Amino acid sequence: MMISKKALLVLPILVFLLSGCFGASTQPALLICDELDDNDEWVEPAVLAEQKYGTPISLSLALLELPLSDLDKKHVRPRSADWEEYRIRSERWDASPQIPDDAVDFIGWFTQQSVKRNHIGWQDAGEHYLALRLGHGGYHRFEADKYPELAQQAKGIQLRAQRWSNELQACKGQWQGESWFNKLKLW
Repeated sequence: MMISKKALLVLPILVFLLSGCFGASTQPALLICDELDDNDEWVEPAVLAEQKYGTPISLSLALLELPLSDLDKKHVRPRSADWEEYRIRSERWDASPQIPDDAVDFIGWFTQQSVKRNHIGWQDAGEHYLALRLGHGGYHRFEADKYPELAQQAKGIQLRAQRWSNELQACKGQWQGESWFNKLKLW
C-alpha cells in the first residue's frame, strides 16, 4: 500500500491533535474537594443533612442550583408550597433558600420526603430533581415524553451527582484534619 505525500504531512498533525484528546493532561483537574475547600460553608450542612435525613452529600450538592464555579452563589429554588411545608415542619421560620445551611437542610428534608412518598432511591438524583421541580404529586404525573427538556435536565443532574460522588472520594486525604471529617459516610 502506498501512502501519498499529502497523507504523510497530515498524519503527524492528526496524531498530535488526537494525543491532546486522549493523552494525559499535564494540568491536574480541579477537583470538587478543592472547590469545597474554598467554599466550605456547603460541606458541613451537607454532612449534617446526611446525618439528619440520610441524604448523600453528592445528592445535596447536585441539587443546588448554579454551576460548580459559582459555589459561593449556590442556592435552592423550591416550589413555594414545598418551602412553606418545610418551614412549618422544621419550625425554621426565618430560613432562606439563599443561605447555605437552610438550602442544604431543605434539600435533605425534601429528598427524605421523596424517598418516603415517591419511593425514590438515594442514588436516583435525576428523579429527586424531578420531584423537587414538580412537587411530590407532580412527580407521579410526570411524563418524560411530554417534557423532554425537563427529562434532559434530570439526566444532567444524575450525571452531576455521579461526578460529585466520584470526586468526593478523592477528598479523603485532603480533609482528614477537618473537625467534621469523621462524620462523613463517603468511605
